[in-house]
Amino acid sequence: MNQSTFAFITRQLPADIRRFLHKKQFVAMLGILIAITLMISFLLKPTDVTAQRLHDSKKQVVSIQINKGDTLWSIAGRYITDDYKDMNSYIREIKETNRLYSDTIHEGGYIVVPYYAQGE
Repeated sequence: MNQSTFAFITRQLPADIRRFLHKKQFVAMLGILIAITLMISFLLKPTDVTAQRLHDSKKQVVSIQINKGDTLWSIAGRYITDDYKDMNSYIREIKETNRLYSDTIHEGGYIVVPYYAQGE
């Protein structure tokens, strides 16, 4: 912004604000405020850190019979791999695959479990 544009804009402001704007302190304070705002925004930015896959994985499914004492959590614990974000999202996928609307499963029934297997 050149001097004449700045003067035109500031003519519209009250005298005490104009005096403040002409001081170098204003520029320094504005720079500090911008720097702090940028630092805070970078610190608060959410990030997901994931490990890079060293191998190719292919999604597979397996049908298993539900045994006495099995829960979705225990079954998921046997088949989960690092390809899944966390246990809750994996259990959610198992439920969606089997069209389950609750966490209840019954002994003797069958359930399809998706999982990732290492490729060749």
